[in-house]
Amino acid sequence: MGLREQAAADLKTILEDSAAGFGWPITVTDPAGTEAALVGYSTDISELVDPGTGLAVSGRHASIALALASLTAAGLGMPSGVANQHAKPWLVAFDDVAGNAHTFKVSESRPDRAIGVVVCILELYKP
Repeated sequence: MGLREQAAADLKTILEDSAAGFGWPITVTDPAGTEAALVGYSTDISELVDPGTGLAVSGRHASIALALASLTAAGLGMPSGVANQHAKPWLVAFDDVAGNAHTFKVSESRPDRAIGVVVCILELYKP
């Protein structure tokens, strides 16, 4: 196994380690309704920094990171933002540490095929 393959395997292990690591249950649903329960890394923060002023501002930034191999194994394609507001988006759902459920839509997808991961930038979703 080459170094790149080893890095991809290590990344998958780190992302999906929910017993001793940062892995977190994440449900992903594609626009056709195919749903998969995966484990990955999630963030949901409420304070951002205004790049123009450097001051803290109120806002919300959520994202997930998933192993591409896990998406493929679950029968899902590459999550992506759907610009058409009348079309069904890719949806992502996960609980916060207090057990409150949150559902988001994928607004942007940033795959890294060299190491086998995709980071999705999320927006709060209200059906």
